Amino acid sequence: MRIIHCAWAAALLSALAAGSCAKDTTGNGGTGTTESYNDKIDSYLAERYLWNGEYGQMTRDLTIEYAADNDNFLTRTLLGMTSNTLDKKRYTSGTGQNYYNLYSYITRKARSRAATGPKTRGVNHGVRKETEYGFGFARLGVVRFSNTGKAGFYVMAVYPGSPADRAGFRRGTIFSEIDGAEIADSESEYTPVYKRLTSPSGAASVLFKVRETGEETTLTAERLYPNPVLRAEVIEEGEHKIGYMVYNGFDAAYDDDLLDSLRKFRDAGITDLVLDLRYNGGGHVISAKMLATCIAGEKCDGEVFQYYRYNDSRMADPAKTQKQTGNTYDREKALFYENFSYGDYYGADLKQYALGLQNIYVLTTGSTASSSEAVINGLRGIDIGVTLIGEKTNGKNVGMEIDKFDDGDYSYELAPITFEGYNAKKETVNPAGLAVDYAVPDWNNRLVDFGPCLLYTSPSPRDS
Repeated sequence: MRIIHCAWAAALLSALAAGSCAKDTTGNGGTGTTESYNDKIDSYLAERYLWNGEYGQMTRDLTIEYAADNDNFLTRTLLGMTSNTLDKKRYTSGTGQNYYNLYSYITRKARSRAATGPKTRGVNHGVRKETEYGFGFARLGVVRFSNTGKAGFYVMAVYPGSPADRAGFRRGTIFSEIDGAEIADSESEYTPVYKRLTSPSGAASVLFKVRETGEETTLTAERLYPNPVLRAEVIEEGEHKIGYMVYNGFDAAYDDDLLDSLRKFRDAGITDLVLDLRYNGGGHVISAKMLATCIAGEKCDGEVFQYYRYNDSRMADPAKTQKQTGNTYDREKALFYENFSYGDYYGADLKQYALGLQNIYVLTTGSTASSSEAVINGLRGIDIGVTLIGEKTNGKNVGMEIDKFDDGDYSYELAPITFEGYNAKKETVNPAGLAVDYAVPDWNNRLVDFGPCLLYTSPSPRDS
């Protein structure tokens, strides 16, 4: 039995996100034409893409479908460039084939009519909680059953209280059949099934067969709040009070929930923190800065959380770029920056949540990326000790300024890479990933349930 590694899984998720944009040659679901949308995308890239020098010299074909599956104006144009190596990264698929994938993306989805949760305490930065239909799988992986030509799915994480959680599905549960049918070991076969399980259409019902027991269970999708704080608990080990948090994504809409967990840790007087970021591919920088500030406490007061480098034309106009980004320009270092926020932060006094730790432990995999790596790098920039356990991280040291717009019944999200980040020591994350202090595979013949002491060493996985 073989597990498709995390880098491939991240690429699959990206492809599925792009795949939600159905091809429509008559305007792609909005009121404008393909050319009119591409003109908007092209203008944004020409101004803000980190490698806009080469981009501006290219001949761009504005007639390419702007929201087609996987092959659209943005992806085809940016994949044709050579200087954007921090965006266009090389990966190896589960079958051993090499390919390139972009961090930059554009997605389209039907405008949600879901009820949203109330804004609470203001710290969600105006981003509102919104429900989405789901079975409760926070993460699923693809598994190939060796020498059978069949594939399945294994549970990596579930949302507490969800249908999957209530059914008893846990990390490591493997599904060998969906709706009574086996799944062929072919990307074209298992990708649409994967999408059904992770992004169901409405209150759909699906029959799952568990490989280990043969038990069959039907789940019906429900509207869920995908809270990225999957687990937060205090575990006592001798004189140590260990705060353990599984954090699945930096989603500003759930910053209140993140602060509630940090308050729990502070009130308990934790001596150690294990931050489980194995599947956290990033998200809002404002949430990353908030988390890092609370971990460091008073030590971060007045210190730089992150420096930023934009493209050459934007760096040459500091006043305009400062207005666009809200970040301050440091003329001596010729970089923009933002400090930690030890104090008031969008209506919340972070001093009340500060843990003031000198060392923390972070669990990582190749899916640990972007804002997760920024937290690690930012804390190291002010000499907070960060011990990494698990697998080398993704190596995404760049980020996006996202442009969102609506047209007709659709919402669009344009997210090209626009900056590179550095910590207070002007150190950036290695594009090859952050090396771990203790190497332990996430999949080790099985997946152990979440917990601070779950990582262990054993022989490498073998086909079964």
